[in-house]
Amino acid sequence: MYQAPDWSLGDKYLRENVPELAPLVDKYAPCPLKPKSEDVYFATLLSGIVAQQLPPDVSQRIMKDLGAMVGDPIQPQGIVDLDVEKLKAIGITAQKIDYMKDFAHACLNGKITMSKFHEMTDSAITKQLLEVRGLGQWTIEMFLLLCLCRTDIVPSADFIFKKELQKLLALDEIPKRGKINKLTESWRPWRSLAVWYLWAKAGDK
Repeated sequence: MYQAPDWSLGDKYLRENVPELAPLVDKYAPCPLKPKSEDVYFATLLSGIVAQQLPPDVSQRIMKDLGAMVGDPIQPQGIVDLDVEKLKAIGITAQKIDYMKDFAHACLNGKITMSKFHEMTDSAITKQLLEVRGLGQWTIEMFLLLCLCRTDIVPSADFIFKKELQKLLALDEIPKRGKINKLTESWRPWRSLAVWYLWAKAGDK
């Protein structure tokens, strides 16, 4: 299992190099994110397939039902073995079932190498996961940041982050991916931490 990053080093770096973030570091530190266990990787990514175009409460209920059927945490073999009609009965569409079973097979046949993620780069993991039908950019970025705790992820598909970045830098409009990368260049190599502070601010109602 991954060691948790020393987020305090990131706090120091952001205070010194990104003055506009210093007040957020002062208010919300320390960052509590810790890497998740490898045995939840599959279920975490699977939930991204299940959740597409569904309200959060519905997708959470489906994942809970899935866990009750095949065991928790959900593993690839359980999805391969599960009858299609049982999956349909808990509210999963035929297309998503195809995606889920393809993903499970890819994990079992070695096309997806979750046991090696700890030694792979962010881009290598992303490239591998983008081959999975039904896994999009947002899900993969969330996985890298929240599950693996990679320190330099910018989730440019995440609306809450983009909206907070717009406010932080007083931009006229919500920035697109290319501009986000330029705007956050000075945050490297601690962009994940900066993003977490913006999320903390967004959630502090």
